[in-house]
Amino acid sequence: MALETATSGQCNTVTKKSYTSPFFAEEISNTNSEYWLARRKLAASVRELIETATISDVQPGDAEAISEELKSISARLRQNRQLRGIVSYARAYGSFPVANHEILCVGGASHPMAPGLQTWNDGDNVRGSVQFDWAYEGPPDHVHGGWVAAVLDHFMGMAQMRSGAPGMTGGLDVRYIKPTPIGKKLDLVATFERIGSRKNRVTAELSCEGETTARAEAVFVQPKSAIFTDGMDRIDTPTSAD
Repeated sequence: MALETATSGQCNTVTKKSYTSPFFAEEISNTNSEYWLARRKLAASVRELIETATISDVQPGDAEAISEELKSISARLRQNRQLRGIVSYARAYGSFPVANHEILCVGGASHPMAPGLQTWNDGDNVRGSVQFDWAYEGPPDHVHGGWVAAVLDHFMGMAQMRSGAPGMTGGLDVRYIKPTPIGKKLDLVATFERIGSRKNRVTAELSCEGETTARAEAVFVQPKSAIFTDGMDRIDTPTSAD
């Protein structure tokens, strides 16, 4: 299952499958390589920077100086090869499932925007946990509803992989029961059922300290055509500073 990780040797080939979905019900390997462990540290540092920049009452002079320092760091990063998109990372470092696990903007372990969603199997259910910081604020002292929906969508997408025939979100209905607090551990639980040869229905709940803050239902549909196949033909070795 792609919900778990395992250590393996370096692999630079993409899984040869029809890319009808960005997710695959297969074991993810190579996520604990030196490369991805370092990328997770980088992402964690950027997340800390975003959070600190959000909550710091920095004065204009310091803001200008820090801005210049950050520009120099960005320039240093751009001296490296630029991999634009999941497909490019898949071709360069392992497989499509690995790239999704690491680089997706909502649940990627190595993505600086991701809030740190964790997902695991628990019998017939899939469970998860996440904690939002102040950078994700919407209503005062609470999480923006868009981020609540995004995490539920991604979490349910992971849950429906257990069907062995995962698809993409065809419809998503989110019910906000009460505001979701910032800075507290949030729990998620989901169940799924097959409702056709190409469809899965998933229901999920988000809760804090036993109280439900949001419920969601989604239908995931396998596309009829391999809509990601063309992307696999993209060049994944652009110049180092393009």
